[in-house]
Amino acid sequence: MLYHEEQQRIMVKVIDYIEEHLTEELSLQHLASKSTYSTFHFQRLFKEMIGETPAAYVKRIRLEHAAHMLIYERHRSITEIGMNCGFSSLSYFTYSFTNYFKTSPKNWRNGAYLERFPREYANRKKSKVLSRKLKADEENESYNEFKWLDLKKVKVIRLPDAYTINRYHIGSYVEGIPEVWEGLYRWGKSREIISSSTLMIGIPRNNPYITPPEKSFYDCRLAVSAVGNEDEERFSFKGGRYVLVEFDEPVCYEDRGTLIECYSELYSYWLPQSGFRYLGNPIELIEMKEDEDQLTLQTRIYAIALPIEPD
Repeated sequence: MLYHEEQQRIMVKVIDYIEEHLTEELSLQHLASKSTYSTFHFQRLFKEMIGETPAAYVKRIRLEHAAHMLIYERHRSITEIGMNCGFSSLSYFTYSFTNYFKTSPKNWRNGAYLERFPREYANRKKSKVLSRKLKADEENESYNEFKWLDLKKVKVIRLPDAYTINRYHIGSYVEGIPEVWEGLYRWGKSREIISSSTLMIGIPRNNPYITPPEKSFYDCRLAVSAVGNEDEERFSFKGGRYVLVEFDEPVCYEDRGTLIECYSELYSYWLPQSGFRYLGNPIELIEMKEDEDQLTLQTRIYAIALPIEPD
């Protein structure tokens, strides 16, 4: 394993720890203890790789998590959300939120977040799915809250626990990720561990409504056997119950706007009526197709899913 990959692996472990312990004290010394580095070296390396200090990252993730809950968990009070995201008081949460998002938590919940819709996703070349939806609207199709999701395609499934080999991408969700997938796919293909049934899981860790594109984090995960001879660490993927939407036509990463609309309907319309609540980050199921020359790969998303449990 290359040294820089080892550094990346350690930073991702620290990031995972932060996301799982947002309500706890996350001092620099405590986070450094989760790595193999001294406090000084950890802070320098974290800022170099992630683009901000550990303290700034922790505060931003807490605020972004709260912003997501304010949009999609309307049954929770603003105070409850602030406390659940690691803020010690409502006044401190309100001050921090307003300073970062330039609007209060209440205004955000009431629709101010729509003003932050990322233009890079909205203005991309329209997909065929989007074109069909716009055409239907022009023909005065009867109103239906589910304008993007075909409810016949929404189902609750169970995914198995798995082990994965991981790669990561920091930056825009519409650029760069297919190249990461290609590297991971060719790594697995050369070792003959990829078959037609191999599960490839993409995990967007951030809500594009909220997180700046340059700070968005994405996991590319290739399911493998529990043991192997490859010099790669295996990570655990937690299976369980998921709500899954499979597309008739797989979606390219450049069409992230289509995916955002589908996620929004899952969160805003399907979940409140389903009796479930979401447990964490969504996942994207990936298909990769080789052209005849076997040198060119097409990377597309054929389904999206949310981990859920009874509410």
